[in-house]
Amino acid sequence: MTVARVIARSMADVVEQFELDGDIVVTIKRLESVMHEIGMSGEPRRLAYELQRAGWFGQLRSRHAWEFLPGARGGAYGSGDRFIEFRAQRAIRPEWPGVLAMESAASVLGLAHRVPEQEVVAFPGDAVFPKALGGEWRYVRVELPDEGIVRIDGLPSWNREGLFVGIGVRPSGYKDVAGLGQWLSTSPHEVDAEKIIRLLAPVGAAARQRTTYLLQLAGNTEDALRVVDAYPPKGPAWFGPRQQGGRYDPLTKVNDTALHKYLSIGSGS
Repeated sequence: MTVARVIARSMADVVEQFELDGDIVVTIKRLESVMHEIGMSGEPRRLAYELQRAGWFGQLRSRHAWEFLPGARGGAYGSGDRFIEFRAQRAIRPEWPGVLAMESAASVLGLAHRVPEQEVVAFPGDAVFPKALGGEWRYVRVELPDEGIVRIDGLPSWNREGLFVGIGVRPSGYKDVAGLGQWLSTSPHEVDAEKIIRLLAPVGAAARQRTTYLLQLAGNTEDALRVVDAYPPKGPAWFGPRQQGGRYDPLTKVNDTALHKYLSIGSGS
């Protein structure tokens, strides 16, 4: 059902500008900038309150940010965007280094078969996890260079190579192990082996071995061999807890005690 929203003449130009620019999240700074552009005086926070009360702004957990609810939606309805709070954090603090990772990255890359129960963001060890992302989000402290990042729908995410390396670095960060085994087993996933080799340069030997093992499971045998040539495994590594009853891969010297039981018959492993 379409619900008409009243727009006061004093707010019409502001709303029109957001409509024209396709804003998804509006920060207090963005609102202040638009007010300045159209020659509108007043207190931005007061205007934000009025826009929210009139049904043009949706409330977010992120402070000083709102979801813009355009007229095309036919009412004061949120978009249902599962990344809206993440977008808000990026809009409030463009320098914040968080990127979509693990299950979230696998989902936006079209690899994972289901949406994660909790979205995942990765950032370096000195960055802070925003309180607004608590509950529906979790984080991993993994930092990848720009070569491992791609922008999807305006959001930074690990790319395919970054995802393989990120899981190799922090395998416990991928909580949906069954889902991981499922999409790894589906078919070979095209990756740039040379890019993976470069991404692996600063990490430890075990992370390199686990990454190469994941490439094998995904059917990328030639790429796995190229990584082994670049970084020959010298000692054993573990994918999962150090316990008996796993699967040993002689090429990478990885003891898999977590993932092997979720791999489909006939996979690239």
